[in-house]
Amino acid sequence: MTSKSSFLVSMKENNKRRLWVWVIAVLMFVLILPVVTAFVLGGVARSNEWIWEAADAATAGQLVHQKMAEVMGGMLGFSGPVVVFSTILAVISAVQGFSYLYSRKKIDFYMGMPVKKSKRFLVIWVNGILIFIIPYLTGLFISLLIGAGNGAVDSGVLYTAAATFLVNLCFYLGVYHLAILALMMTGNIVVTGFGFLVFCLYECMVRYMLLGYMQEFFDYFTYYGKEEAPLVSPFSMYGKLAYAFSYKNAIDIKYLLFLLLFALTVGVISYVCYLKRPAEAAGKAMTFEITKPFIKVLITVPVALVAGLMVFDRVNMDFNDAKEGIGWVIFITALAVVLGSALIQVIYEFDIKGALHKKRDILISGALTAFIFVVFQYDLFGYDDYIPAPDKIESIAFVPENYEQGTSGMYFDSDGSYLPAVEYAEKYMYLENAGEVCELVKLSMDAHNEDVKTKEDMEEGKYYSYSTVIYRLKSGRTVNRALWVNVEDERSGQLLDTIIGSQEFKKGYMIGTSDNLNTILKQDKYKITASYGNTVYMERMGFEEFKEFLKIYQRDMELANFSNVKNSVPVGIVQLDITEELPWAVYRGASGISKSTRGWDLSINLYPFYEESLGYLKERGYSVDRQLNMEDIASIQVINYNYEAAKKLAEKQEAEGGGDIIVSETASAGRYGRYDSDVATRVYADYTEEDEMREIADCIYPQDLVIGDWDNGKSLEEDYRVIINFKADSDIMKYYGTSASYGFVEGQVPDFVREDTVYKE
Repeated sequence: MTSKSSFLVSMKENNKRRLWVWVIAVLMFVLILPVVTAFVLGGVARSNEWIWEAADAATAGQLVHQKMAEVMGGMLGFSGPVVVFSTILAVISAVQGFSYLYSRKKIDFYMGMPVKKSKRFLVIWVNGILIFIIPYLTGLFISLLIGAGNGAVDSGVLYTAAATFLVNLCFYLGVYHLAILALMMTGNIVVTGFGFLVFCLYECMVRYMLLGYMQEFFDYFTYYGKEEAPLVSPFSMYGKLAYAFSYKNAIDIKYLLFLLLFALTVGVISYVCYLKRPAEAAGKAMTFEITKPFIKVLITVPVALVAGLMVFDRVNMDFNDAKEGIGWVIFITALAVVLGSALIQVIYEFDIKGALHKKRDILISGALTAFIFVVFQYDLFGYDDYIPAPDKIESIAFVPENYEQGTSGMYFDSDGSYLPAVEYAEKYMYLENAGEVCELVKLSMDAHNEDVKTKEDMEEGKYYSYSTVIYRLKSGRTVNRALWVNVEDERSGQLLDTIIGSQEFKKGYMIGTSDNLNTILKQDKYKITASYGNTVYMERMGFEEFKEFLKIYQRDMELANFSNVKNSVPVGIVQLDITEELPWAVYRGASGISKSTRGWDLSINLYPFYEESLGYLKERGYSVDRQLNMEDIASIQVINYNYEAAKKLAEKQEAEGGGDIIVSETASAGRYGRYDSDVATRVYADYTEEDEMREIADCIYPQDLVIGDWDNGKSLEEDYRVIINFKADSDIMKYYGTSASYGFVEGQVPDFVREDTVYKE
């Protein structure tokens, strides 16, 4: 005969007091989840009825089933509603289950019963988990039945449902235990709510503060490699699991174990706090007196520093330049320390008079806040000065921003997935010439630091370009730093020739020489088209021709280094378009069912010293000599914006206190001091004579072909824009348009054009 004090009977009695929590769980998972699933599947079915008309029965059935299964997987997989439901249920279940700890009368009542304290905890804890598991599985089963009835269930959907149930259970445990811990450390439901929010948001605030101060104070800080999302949070771990599953269709065991370990650790701490919790803590703000000053300081310090950080932008604070606004920063930070400590003390005592108590905590918080501020202000830990010794470096990735990316900056992995340039380089670039890279870093930092210190503007012979440096140390640690390189410095150029000229750099940065491109070219699932030209004139290449060209180009790339690319102008580009069909992503096309695609494009610059590549193209009839065919030209218009004259007009206007001339300063291609004027200094010249047009055509390039980039190499004259008007019967007009924009390479503007377009007051 079962004893009344048995564990199962205790669970049953406890559940009688938790019926309303069960109702909420059933409402969310057994009612709402299946109803929403049915509604969404019905909408998908109605929106795809046209497929049955556009295809034969077998094909249509397969397409509709796949689309329905895809939607079903999304509904039962990682989804926002399930996260919200689980969070709400976890908090309600934790608070309702242990809410008796808020009342001394209830504590006395339970302590008078012949039930061990540990058993009471276990009963409430287990019921809190069953309140999630039973309704969730019931709702999941009903949803799967609904999906099966709509032909939306297959092995993939079942796998997704099972995998995400495991993750959702671990997530629920993490939030559930976090809520229990907040309750065990407090004695009032309002303070419990604040405590739970602090547990959820504290790491976010600290990370925001640290990264914000690093960005404000450190010249060589880079966000790359910095984790902005909290690490120790069930929400961030769930997000990482969902992200990994969306790409790999598999659970990332590392994050799942981390989430489970987090839940178990917090659960154990909660249980220990429960056992140590004094009965007289009921009704108080905090359960353990010893934790009060620590929690107050740990909350006040980052809040005050964040308050100061928010003032920086408001007062245009720049600690490397002027100190205007420093008074406001100090005042707001100090005020936040005082008010923060006072407010927390008021919450502790439930008395406004408490704001004046525990002044020692204010002093400690203020001192610690000032110390952290000084650490960043004066870089006491040497963040900006850090350059590892070459013998401690395993390898390096040096990533110049937007270098040689032409009309496309796409990087992709061997499976076709997109990668940012820095992430691609981190994965594939392993420079072994650590000595040269470290010398370049030291040289660049010394020059940049001196210019910042003396507040010098960029002048002749200086042009700083942004890069990211990734040090892989022999200790296993990876360190990321930003770097500003003076690409006009002679010694920097010599070092860059070695670095950029190396095979390791080209493999890890120039996508045209990567093994990934060779891998994709061999796969039948990709449709690949290649064209050669200068962005205006483009000719389609055969696929086999392109593969042969690519081998030659990759040999020619061995000749490329920083200097010869910087001092050259591209004579053309090879444009590669890669598309992949998504067989089940269909839509109604003009001729019936059309399949959606995803794609990438890649452009490869060709320079005059790529002689073998250019020779191969010329042998096959592709034009490589001229940028413009004379027989296509109807007329040429040259526009000279006369920016120097515009600048003088602007200064004159300012000196005279106004006027009708509208002039504004802008930045273009990294050069500063360029002035745009509204018609004031703009001069047009039209040319129709063949000799003049031919002379102009011999020294112009399409604007999209010659793009100023990281190396500050040859580019087009900023003052000039050349408009080519094509003849109505020319072939190029049929596929390109009526006109095209060209420009003069620096220093190659014909004298007669300069004379015709100069601004005269």
